[in-house]
Amino acid sequence: MFNYQKCPRCGEKNAKMAVKCSYCGLIFERLKWATNKAGKKMLRLGKKNKVVYTTKLPSDLKMYKILLMCIFLGLFGGHCFYVGRFKKGILMLCFGVVFIIGAILSMNNLIPVSIGTFIYIIVGALGIMWVFDIFNICIKKFKVPVSIELVEEK
Repeated sequence: MFNYQKCPRCGEKNAKMAVKCSYCGLIFERLKWATNKAGKKMLRLGKKNKVVYTTKLPSDLKMYKILLMCIFLGLFGGHCFYVGRFKKGILMLCFGVVFIIGAILSMNNLIPVSIGTFIYIIVGALGIMWVFDIFNICIKKFKVPVSIELVEEK
């Protein structure tokens, strides 16, 4: 259908059968050996330039695990922490904590209306992010960080 593939590093279009990206030089074959574990390690070390976000899952991640974590722990960012998307995971965790605190306080009528409205906006944003992530996981468009640094060192 399409005669091109998008480079996961730079986003440029390349020929479908291209061996490497014509813009950034990423060798597409190396993505087969890239791992999420190495990607998370590079992110923790602050080496963002060694990480590629891709929709093609590496061998150390399973689709069903990500989907189950998103369904059951997604409101607290569990699936984001699992795959190494730490910033989004922290954001969802904070929104989830605000949701729980707001739910407890609103059940006891301890929240003024203005603060309650703010909490409902946060809960709405959290719900939208959660449903969007479930949808992206199901259609295989959820991006995970991988690193090919370990392959280059061999």
